[in-house]
This record gives sequence, structure tokens and C-alpha cells, in this order.
Amino acid sequence: MISAGFSAMGQVAEHNAQNQAIAGRNRARLRKFEEENRLYDREVMLDRAQYRNDIQLEDIKQDDVYRAMVNQWTEEDQKLNRLFAESDQKIEKAIIEMYENEYAGTQTGRTAARLAGKSAKKLGQQKSEILHNLMMSKEETAIKKDIQYEQAKEKSRDLYEQIRFAPIHGPTPMQPELEPKKSSAGLILGIGSTIAGAWPE
Repeated sequence: MISAGFSAMGQVAEHNAQNQAIAGRNRARLRKFEEENRLYDREVMLDRAQYRNDIQLEDIKQDDVYRAMVNQWTEEDQKLNRLFAESDQKIEKAIIEMYENEYAGTQTGRTAARLAGKSAKKLGQQKSEILHNLMMSKEETAIKKDIQYEQAKEKSRDLYEQIRFAPIHGPTPMQPELEPKKSSAGLILGIGSTIAGAWPE
């Protein structure tokens, strides 16, 4: 009977030791799970902060693209305005020259009319050439502005594509499957079997 008692005590001690080991492994699994969750939450927080920062930077860059295009357009318009001003001066100068050349002195009749017609014809040719150049320059300016607009639109689209999608995070860490403790029923059955075996017949 004494040996049965010692055996039963050994079974209890082993049962408790096994459950303590299981509890230790479960605690380790839970600590690992908590650490994984902490790292996951930290990564999500950093990604979201970076995405908000990227959006702000993209907004600034979009403004820069727009301002650059407006500056280019303004420069083209200024060039065209200078060209129109220069053309006005050329026409004005040609008109003055025509009137100066029309003066035929003491000449009258056909000679005077021929000189006046020649000056008027020359003025017409000069004005036609100047207006033609102005129209061509105006068309070239419009084409340049269209190209600049398309380039700005493409840059704007590229910038938007960089922040179009918010960061997507994977699934949260899986909760660990904990190891069940050893059943007390099994211990009781084992002790009962030991005692029954030691009981005299």
C-alpha cells in the first residue's frame, strides 16, 4: 500500500509538471502572438502616416505642375504680344514711308499717280507679309500651349497614380492554438488503477 501511495504521489507530481510545462508553452505562444500584433499595428500606423504624407507631397507637386504650365503659357503670350507690338511698329513705319514716297515734288499727272500707286502696292505687300507672320506665330503659340498642356496633364496623371491606392495590409496575425492541459480524469483513473493493483486480494 505504501508503494502504491508513493506511486500515486509520483503520478500527481508528473501530472502537475506536465500541466506546468503546457502552461509555459501556452504563455510563450501568447507572448509571441502579442508581439506579432504589436509589430503589425506599428507597421499599419507607419504605412498610413507615410500615405498621408505622400498625398500632401503629391498635392504640392500637382500645384507645381500647374504653375509651371501657367508660367509657360504666360511666356508664350508675352512673346506673341511683343511680336504684335513690333508688327504694329513695322506697319506704322511702312505707312509713313508710303506717304513720304508719295510726295512727287513738282511732278503731276501720270508720273505722280504712278509713284503713289507704287508706294501703296509696296505697303500692301508689307502689311500682307506682316499679318501672315502674325497669324503663323499665333498658330504656333496655340500649338505650343496645347503641347505644354498635354505634358502637364501627363505629369499630373503620373503623380496621381503614385498615390491612387492606399496601402493594403495583410491579415492580422493568427491567434495561436493553445495546448490543452492534461485531464484530471486521467490522473484519477491512473491513481485508482495503481491503488486497485496494490490492494490485497
